[in-house]
Amino acid sequence: MQKNNIVINTLVFLEDLNNGVKQSKLLKDIHGLGINKVEVRREFIKDFDVELQEIRDISQQLQMEIYYSVPRYLYVGGELNIDEIEQAFKEASKMNCRNVKLNIGDYKDINSENVYKINSLCDKYLIVLTIENDQTKENGQAYKIKEFLKAAERFGMRISCTFDIGNWLWQKEDPKENAYKLKPYITYIHLKDVNIKDMPQATLLDQGEIPWRSILEIFDENIPVAIEYPCHPDTLAVLKKEINKLQVMN
Repeated sequence: MQKNNIVINTLVFLEDLNNGVKQSKLLKDIHGLGINKVEVRREFIKDFDVELQEIRDISQQLQMEIYYSVPRYLYVGGELNIDEIEQAFKEASKMNCRNVKLNIGDYKDINSENVYKINSLCDKYLIVLTIENDQTKENGQAYKIKEFLKAAERFGMRISCTFDIGNWLWQKEDPKENAYKLKPYITYIHLKDVNIKDMPQATLLDQGEIPWRSILEIFDENIPVAIEYPCHPDTLAVLKKEINKLQVMN
């Protein structure tokens, strides 16, 4: 895998984030590893006015591409969650970010008004929008995600899928089987390995039970792949090794 297709989700620096380090301060470390794509997590932003501008300035200086992980729902109570969606898009725009990830939420059906609103917002803020399979029953089961994406495609809604390889194990579903099921809709991949003992636990690559290499080989090699799991104890040293595991796939 080429380095220009690797994204670093800031979750890899979980200890730093929990200790109050701002995500903007991590960009230079990531760039120093030869990576030019980073995924910022909304739940770790405290001062939005300051931090979004810092991320924009540093990422532009380093010519880095920003992705935005937003733990919000596309639908709430069966209705399009339009105000929070636009808020997320505004925040992304302030970072000069064009990639936003949400969860489906309480989706019941798609109508032409939903499609018009989403597509209009994507045009207004120049956003590529995806939904992800998370670790919850509500948003993490393949049948529901495929049902939604098929409906979105039928109505012309501009939305695709972030495929989290590891999260399927929280639903006791097969990641490889789901990769084939959802392949036509997938434009972004979250990568992690997972140990299963009493309960699933994210871990470093090759320390869990997921055949992640054979799963990645299912997809087009140009789809961006994000490393998205804590890399401890020496984050940069561990992260460098994880990046190398991806590179030797070529």
